[in-house]
Amino acid sequence: MTEQRPARIAGIELGTAVLAAATSLALTVAVAALTHSLGATVAAGASIVGGLVLVLSILPHKA
Repeated sequence: MTEQRPARIAGIELGTAVLAAATSLALTVAVAALTHSLGATVAAGASIVGGLVLVLSILPHKA
């Protein structure tokens, strides 16, 4: 029997990638709504995405 592996995007499972994208979008929209500042929104969005990239890169990967 062959093992069916889940689809991967940049080395992580599809569900994890979708959840990370949804989380970063929601947090960025929340910052935009709270601050009403384009600069703060862009900075927050970049920080959130950078943090997610860092965290997802250090998580253990199953081969």
